[in-house]
Amino acid sequence: MSALAEILERRARLVAEAQAQRHALADGIAVCRSVLVVVDRGMVWAAWLRARPYLVVAAAAAIAVLRPRLALEWSARLITLWRVGRLLYDAVKTAPGDRGSAG
Repeated sequence: MSALAEILERRARLVAEAQAQRHALADGIAVCRSVLVVVDRGMVWAAWLRARPYLVVAAAAAIAVLRPRLALEWSARLITLWRVGRLLYDAVKTAPGDRGSAG
């Protein structure tokens, strides 16, 4: 077999392997697509609410007035969520600095 034939055969195998990898990657991404769509929508809503804090305050006040027990239960949950979020944020924020100072 000539060198050119070997190169062409190897090229054909590599092209087929790359195509199979592209299909596998596309299938893997398709599985995550629905989750990513929900996360993207959540980020858009969060940005929208962040631009309008008065709506959040008005909704919280309305719930507190209309359903005080519900407001109390959810406020405890939100405080816990806030504390856990800050703890995780601080842990992630300080981690890269620790790696840099060790070297």
